[in-house]
Amino acid sequence: MLRDRGNIKWSAMMLSEHMEMLRNLEKEDVQPIVRTEWELEHLQQTVQYAMQTKATIRLILWQENEVIGIITSYHQAQHELLIATSNATKCIAISSIYAAQLMDEYNDSL
Repeated sequence: MLRDRGNIKWSAMMLSEHMEMLRNLEKEDVQPIVRTEWELEHLQQTVQYAMQTKATIRLILWQENEVIGIITSYHQAQHELLIATSNATKCIAISSIYAAQLMDEYNDSL
């Protein structure tokens, strides 16, 4: 029977600095920030307004930088928004949205 030692077998080939960085990375379990009720309500109102008026919206996501487009539909069962961008149509999970901004507001702030 073959016994796999996982990362232990590679530790001899790694520098001590690399091992320390890996340990620190494991400790840094990145958690999304807990939102206040006011922030969630503002996010919901912005997304609903953009969806109803077919306005261009800028969604800032936790993983990626941002997505700019028009919300075409909402899949309630999967908790996803379908957003049409200039190149493609993307499904965005509601839980991955950090912030939402209407493009009119974005252009005014520049």
